Amino acid sequence: MWIFYKHLPKNVTLKEIQSVTLKGARNNWSPLSIFNKPRIKRTKIIRIRDLQKDSVEYHAIVQVNPTSATETIIENLDGRTVNGLYLRPHRYQRRFANRDRRNMQNEVAQSGERRKSDRRRDNLITRVMAID
Repeated sequence: MWIFYKHLPKNVTLKEIQSVTLKGARNNWSPLSIFNKPRIKRTKIIRIRDLQKDSVEYHAIVQVNPTSATETIIENLDGRTVNGLYLRPHRYQRRFANRDRRNMQNEVAQSGERRKSDRRRDNLITRVMAID
């Protein structure tokens, strides 16, 4: 499962994100924790630039196995400052183009959805800064 960290400082590194994530996985010691030791499978740092506001945001996405460890990490790190990083982790849901509501204009019109406009921001430039 993926964990999403939003609004990180510009100079954050992959190693910092990974070490903070593993610190959040530490729970009270139990004999079973040796066998279910979480592993970070993949990490990405993403830079998002908003052209309208001329602002830049940095976010990170971390894939952790086993998936049972992700809830523990999110609970342990939510609202905490670790290594100078204020963290608000969330579960990350991958979105696919074939399931995008913006591409289903005819279906939305027929279903009578009350929200007509899209809440997503226009004019964003997304760039993956680092992958591990």
